[in-house]
This record gives sequence, structure tokens and C-alpha cells, in this order.
Amino acid sequence: EDFKSAIWDEEKEAWVVGLNRSSYESFMVQSNNRSLREKLFNGYRLRATQGDRDNGPIAIQIAKLRAERAELMGYESHAHYVLEYNMAKSPQGAEDFLLKVWTPGLEQAKKERADMQAMLAGETFQAWDWWHLAEKLRLQRYELDENQTKPYFKLENVQAGAFAMAEKLFGLSFEEVDVEGWNPVVVSFDVKDREGKHLGLFMTDMYARDSKRGGAWMSSYRGTSNINDDPIRPLITNNMNLSMPPDGEPTLMRYSEVETLFHEFGHGLHGLMTQIDYPTFSGVDGPRDYTEFPAQILEHWVNQPEMLEMYATHFETGDVIPAELVEKIRVAGNHNQGFYTTEYVAASLLDLAWHSLSSDEVAEITDARTFEKEVLEGYGLIPEIEPRYRSQYFSHIFAGGYSSGYYAYLWSEILDADGFAAFQEAEDIWDPLLAGRLQKWVYESGGLKPAEELYRNFRGKDPDIGPLLVGRGFEQPASSN
Repeated sequence: EDFKSAIWDEEKEAWVVGLNRSSYESFMVQSNNRSLREKLFNGYRLRATQGDRDNGPIAIQIAKLRAERAELMGYESHAHYVLEYNMAKSPQGAEDFLLKVWTPGLEQAKKERADMQAMLAGETFQAWDWWHLAEKLRLQRYELDENQTKPYFKLENVQAGAFAMAEKLFGLSFEEVDVEGWNPVVVSFDVKDREGKHLGLFMTDMYARDSKRGGAWMSSYRGTSNINDDPIRPLITNNMNLSMPPDGEPTLMRYSEVETLFHEFGHGLHGLMTQIDYPTFSGVDGPRDYTEFPAQILEHWVNQPEMLEMYATHFETGDVIPAELVEKIRVAGNHNQGFYTTEYVAASLLDLAWHSLSSDEVAEITDARTFEKEVLEGYGLIPEIEPRYRSQYFSHIFAGGYSSGYYAYLWSEILDADGFAAFQEAEDIWDPLLAGRLQKWVYESGGLKPAEELYRNFRGKDPDIGPLLVGRGFEQPASSN
């Protein structure tokens, strides 16, 4: 009854928990019922894998068609075709990068597994125990309960904080306007620059519902152009899948959801602030392993003391989140990082494996799951961790635009960690010189120049992988450039 993501089903006369990622994670963390965790875990990972609803044959067919297309254009594989445009340049470049993070991440995950196995008296640790026991371990080690932090992260306050950050960094203003959306929960804002000039319309759709796909994302309903002096500004939306609270109660967010809101807001700003005249190069245009950078760098502002004072206030008392609670969040930030890193990199390596094959090699695959297991076991994935997405429901790479590019989030983390390090070196998270370069060369420039050049224009140098590894709590190699 304390699980807010459950829905009462009148027909079944039972509480029902859906398979969207937010509800799934919340239940896996909170539920003390091990058998129900196992049931939900299997329900989640076995989606679209059986009978007429098995997407495996479709995945194989898509991979084969992509490989054939690449070969017709003279490329060795679909991954070679896609990555030529990206910062990684080749499948080998992407894999080499991933393995630099995979190796320490997997070792950390094995240590985390051993710690949680020690918590089970006479029982064998299983994959469906990971979320729940990791949270218990976090409570033991850091005495940090999400119920302590959530009262300070009311949705409206968090969003106001994101707007305040955009004002401090870039001089933007957000005014709520009465524009009818596609659902009653949609809220719209007129966005203006520091001179008061209209930049675009920003629309937010924050809540989960049956008719909405899971996850969080940014979309453009209209792009930007300025051809023949006919300026057209964008219509941008941010979407999340927060659980709708009971009537009269506030929407209180988990800390990870706060980070997600700032992340998608970064994509939104990339679309809103663009100053490129031609639609092909405006907005969020650019290689996949670069376009996550403008979103991910804003996550670094979330837990800065100067930032928290602006938005992290208790929904009842109005008190700013206590410094000791902030310190607990900071110290606990790398808890379970081995798991998070491993499940993500596993999915990224799986993506590269599917798309580095020739059409003849794909034709030899008879079962998608068998291929998937062979790939991941070859990299040493432990059985207690699933890839973040199995092939049959890996929509990022088979239905979305991330084929051969799911690694991009992590590659962009090199950029965002190194980029925020510049503000730390300046000892001012609002440094106007850095903010100005970030605005000009990142948020306004779209695909104006090669990604490497845009980043160097902002940072003044090539990125260093060191801050990424340090930020995840892993040891930095002797040479990190």
C-alpha cells in the first residue's frame, strides 16, 4: 500500500504494477517480497520474446537489411557506415573506449555482488535481488533514504530550478502560457533570450499514462530555420514518466528523476537556443556521441550547493535541503556504480555486435537471444546482471536512432565530465566566460562544425577521460588522455 506506482485494477481486484522502467525500478527497490520481485523481473526481461510476439526474428531481419544497405554503399558493416560520422570514427574506436570503462565497472560489480551475497543467510543471491539489496546496503553505509530526500524535490520546484539555471547561465526566461497541449497535464512556456527575443515554445509532459511510451525524451514538433529572412522558431517538448500522485498530493521526485529532468532540459535548450539558419544543421543536429553532451553536462549542476538553494526546498516547510543531507547524496553518488556501468556498457557492446556484422554473418543467426548471450558472455558479463535492454525490446537501436550509437551516452560523459571540470577549475559554476562559450559553441551551434571542433572551441582543448573515471569512482589509468 506504500507503493505509489501500483494501480488498483477493479476487474482483477488487485494492485497492478506495469512494466514501464520507472514503476519497475521503484518496485524492485521497495518490495520485500522476493517471489514478486522475481516475477516482475522475469516479466520485464522476457517482454517480446515468446510466440507470435517474439521480436527476435524482426531484430535479425533489421540487422541484415542494415548490413546489406551498408555493403551497397561500400562499407564493411552498418556500424562502419554510421560511425564514420561520429566522434568514435569506427566500431573498433567505440569498442576500445567502452572496454576502458567496462573493465573497472565489471570488477566493481563483482565486489558489489559479493557484498550483497553476504547479506543473504543461506540463500543464493539472484538478479532480482540486486535492486532491493543494493538499496538496503546504501541505507546501511550512507544512512540515506529516498524518503528523506524526496520532500525536497517537488516537481514544480525542480523545474523552476532548471529554469533559474538557464537564466543564470544563458540569460533565458520562461513564462507559462495558455497553449492547449495533447493532454491536460501538458504545461507550455514562452522562452525568450536575454534581450527579450522569442526563442521558442517549450512544452512539458511529465506523467506516465497507458497511451504513452516509457522513458524520458525531448522532441521537436517544429524545427528551426531562417531562410530568405523568414525566421521560424522551434516547438520543443520534454517528456517524462513520473507517477501521478493521489489527488491533492504533490509530485515528489527521486534524486535520479531530478537528474533526468535536468538531462532532458539540456536537450530542450539545445533545440531552443539554436541559431543556425538551415534546418539540416540546426537544433540538436550532430553525431550521436556528441548530442548527449549538452544534456548530460547540465546534470552536474543538480547537486551544487548554489543550485540546491534555488530549488531544493521542503514542499511543506520551505526549508532548503540540509547540507548534511546533500553531503550524503554526494558521498552515496557512486554507490552501485559497478552495476549501473555494467548494465549500460553491456547494452552498448550488444548494439555494436549486432551492427558490426556482415549481411552473411547476420544470415547465420537463428536465434536473437542465443546470439546475445554469446556476445555478452564473451565479454565476461556475470549472470546476475542483464544488459539494460535485451535485443527484443532494445528500441533505441532497432526502432530509434541509436543503431551503432548507444555507447554515445558514455562517450558524451567524457565531454560532460571534462566540460564541467572547467567550471570547477574556475571555481564558479556560473562563470560568465565559460557559460558564454558553452552557449555559443554548443547550444547555439547545432551541426555548424565537426563535433571535435565545437568542443575544443568551448573547452580550449581536447577532452580527457580522467574526470569520467573519477566521477564514477573508478581508478584513473596512468595516462588518461
